[in-house]
Amino acid sequence: MLANEKTVKSEKPSVLGQKEFWRGIGLIILSIVIFAVLSIFLPNYDISFSLLFSYIGIKNIPLIGALPLISTLLEIIGIIYIVVSELEVYFIEYTITNSRVIIQNGIIAKKTKIVLPSKISDVSVDINILDRMLKLGKVIIRPEEQGRPNITLRGIRDPYSFQGSVLKLIGDVTYKNPNGS
Repeated sequence: MLANEKTVKSEKPSVLGQKEFWRGIGLIILSIVIFAVLSIFLPNYDISFSLLFSYIGIKNIPLIGALPLISTLLEIIGIIYIVVSELEVYFIEYTITNSRVIIQNGIIAKKTKIVLPSKISDVSVDINILDRMLKLGKVIIRPEEQGRPNITLRGIRDPYSFQGSVLKLIGDVTYKNPNGS
């Protein structure tokens, strides 16, 4: 932070606003459905780890060998998606100061994106049905220069307040929060 800089608003995004989290949940639900369908319609199906172990030539491991292969692998992939999205969100921080917007992210190497108020042309909020149910939203910062990509801040808990803080920073004093706060 600069010498005379003060933090106006700082926010860590919610994991519920991340696509990877919902992909992981979807894979876990899919694995449960596959397991249930296979258990009902094929009660003695033999696509398990023991079949894989015998194909590879590994001695059967009793506890793991009885698990159904497809649904277990889908659950493991789903859990990996959830853990990765949780780690990514843990290391993201959106900060609005009295002179700039700072976006920091990265697990091993920190990346810092700084947006100066003079470079921002518009700030909008995008809330879909799922976001509305989870009380989340996306804040989209549009740069002044044509051809530069928009900056999307996902998983913001109070997106209108965050948008208002950015608009006050860029000098748009006509902003009124639709939620009344």
